[in-house]
Amino acid sequence: MTRKFLMVARCFPPFCGEGHVIRAVKFTKFLPALGWLPTVLTIDDRGEYETTYKQGSESLAMDIPSEVAVYRTAAGEPSVEQLARERKFAGRGWLAAGVIRTLGRARRWILRSLCLPDRYVMWLPFALRRGWQLVRQEGLEVIWATCPPHSASLVGVALKLATGRPFILDIRDDWIDTPWYRSRSGLRRLIERTLEHWAVRVADRVVLVTEYSRRAFLQRYPSEPAEKFLFIPNGCDLEDFAAERDLSPAPRRDEFVILHAGALNDSIYWTRSPVALFPALQRLQHQPGLAGRLTLAFAGDFPDGHRRLAEEMGVSGSIKALGHLGRREIVRQMRSADLLLAINYEGFSTLIPAKTYEYWAAAGPPILLLSCAGAAQELVEKKGLGLVAQQGSAEEIEQAILTVYRRREAGTPLRINAAGVESYDRKALSQKLADVLSSVASR
Repeated sequence: MTRKFLMVARCFPPFCGEGHVIRAVKFTKFLPALGWLPTVLTIDDRGEYETTYKQGSESLAMDIPSEVAVYRTAAGEPSVEQLARERKFAGRGWLAAGVIRTLGRARRWILRSLCLPDRYVMWLPFALRRGWQLVRQEGLEVIWATCPPHSASLVGVALKLATGRPFILDIRDDWIDTPWYRSRSGLRRLIERTLEHWAVRVADRVVLVTEYSRRAFLQRYPSEPAEKFLFIPNGCDLEDFAAERDLSPAPRRDEFVILHAGALNDSIYWTRSPVALFPALQRLQHQPGLAGRLTLAFAGDFPDGHRRLAEEMGVSGSIKALGHLGRREIVRQMRSADLLLAINYEGFSTLIPAKTYEYWAAAGPPILLLSCAGAAQELVEKKGLGLVAQQGSAEEIEQAILTVYRRREAGTPLRINAAGVESYDRKALSQKLADVLSSVASR
């Protein structure tokens, strides 16, 4: 008999980049065959929003089974259409412009200063109302909420308190004791610690994606039973790679290609940036043999700020922005590159870039991981997946690239194999979540 649960996922196709939504999507793909049918609660997709765009995850929609119902509510943030209407109104004259400017500043201040833990908490009343209806009408047995945004944890808490259903909190990126958290005022940190403590205390299970995160939670909440905190990592869908195994590789040229596939940003506190590579590229452009042959390719985001800096530093000629590619082409590009670039969020020692597992499954070029010491470095070194350089060290990055280049030129290129990656197959990880769902439902 198939059982049903509520999946609270504000980040869901067609919104956000693949890295933000792939965990939830892959669970929807595999869980129905394991006896658990998700009912997804997310935001309205009839438009785009001030901070939430339809980009980078459209192809994942094909993985969502037809029997999975997706319910959408108002997002609680200004839509692109609303902002356009405001700009049009502001063009009527100085008074209209002043009114719109004042209202915009007030709205931004409220979202930045008063909305805790993040601006997306404005979704909470809409999600709570619709989620409560779904639990009652559809007979949903469990509530599962994934974050960030961390306000999604409050949606899960509120729904548990309103319905009495068990609640599983899934934390992809840590909330407390991160650079983002430490940048806040003392009062805001106190409030956010309180909110996390409340969510953890109310939750029946807390799922973490690295053992580093799990240990951090065990230390932070010693009064909670250890079995509450579970490890279900990110991973890769080996079916994707099996389907692409017979694809011919992308055409090889004489160039040495470093590929980054995934999301980047120039946020201050959630920084995932390639700019530390630019000084290394400056020097490598003059390296004998590499001059004119080095390409740094970005499949996915390449923010305008990074583009401008590359131009200022004179390395834009070595950079190729491929845009958002389909799954087949991404795998093809991975297998034909010489080096696969993974960039961790700066200062987030408990995290592992989700793309690392897909690079591993590609069973081809080595990984160059830019990260502080922590979970990601341990995985790459322990599994022999490639090289690690500190994010701020252009010298380490340059030497790592030269190591891989020289091995290729000597006819003994570095390669990695997929041995061990089956433990991180999305189907196997979905089985773990199915077991957790059954465990909490039985209580």
